[in-house]
Amino acid sequence: MKPHIYIVLLALTLTSCFERNREPRNNVFRPEFDISMNNRNIVCSFYENDIASIYQIDRTDNRKTRLSPTTKYSLIKPVYSPNNKQIACLAESLTDDIKSKICLIDINSKKIRDLTSDSLLILECIFNPDGQSIYFTASKHFGNYSPLARKAPHDIDIYRIDIATRKIKKITEFNSYDLHGISITTTGDSMLFRLKANDKNGLFLMSINTRNLIQISSSHDIRSDEKASPYEYYKPVLSRDNSKIAFSEPYELYILDRETRISKLIFRNEKFPVNIGEARFFNSYNYLMVTLPTDSKMQKSTGENYGFYTLNPETNELRTLEL
Repeated sequence: MKPHIYIVLLALTLTSCFERNREPRNNVFRPEFDISMNNRNIVCSFYENDIASIYQIDRTDNRKTRLSPTTKYSLIKPVYSPNNKQIACLAESLTDDIKSKICLIDINSKKIRDLTSDSLLILECIFNPDGQSIYFTASKHFGNYSPLARKAPHDIDIYRIDIATRKIKKITEFNSYDLHGISITTTGDSMLFRLKANDKNGLFLMSINTRNLIQISSSHDIRSDEKASPYEYYKPVLSRDNSKIAFSEPYELYILDRETRISKLIFRNEKFPVNIGEARFFNSYNYLMVTLPTDSKMQKSTGENYGFYTLNPETNELRTLEL
């Protein structure tokens, strides 16, 4: 992939979370979401008066319920706990001094508590399958190394926090330029992510115990056949049975079969090219839910909005979730 295309894609994801010089967001959805273990509910962030709160959407009737209390932070990037009783999310400061921390929300009581301080700039988090700890990525530096570049997170690594003791352990020493899309296998022994650090650039599976890295790639690059830039494996996500990986490229979404290493294009909108906001596999089958930028707005909406869609990877059929 040409370097300038990769930088644009990276900037669209990372700096969009931290960009202050933009239109205020009101009555719009963020792209990140998660799916409950029974596939019935979706948890996501919804902006009201430029502050994001956590909402749960029941897919059976499209009912939207607010789960988070009012705070002085925007609550973003929610994920379900393995038992579906809690939600972990990031609390992002609303000031120009960018900070973030991990919070836990009890779904029944709707009570929220801090799990970390905001001493680190935390970028994303996932539960360990045992539900006792959380893995997260964090940046030690937010800034720009060139006067022409936008500010962005740098020196990114993976950490783990024990929920009961709140003790944090640093897992990697990448000091990476980009580390995102962390997924963990159902056995909890390996982690998948997209990494760009020194001589490492691509999609990797890491043993949590040994820290050994295995690079993952498709046996055949469809984009190269079309004389496009090669795969960068952007925004990877692992299926619940660990057999498939979905990943994004400019205006496209692919699925990679881990056993055969065969990749397949499952989304490309030829008429109106858009980048995938987020993709997640359902829990009991290999359908996906994706978010895409949409012109559909609610009353008094401002800022970029995202719509939710189900995607059948066998037929490439896209269906809208009406909210």
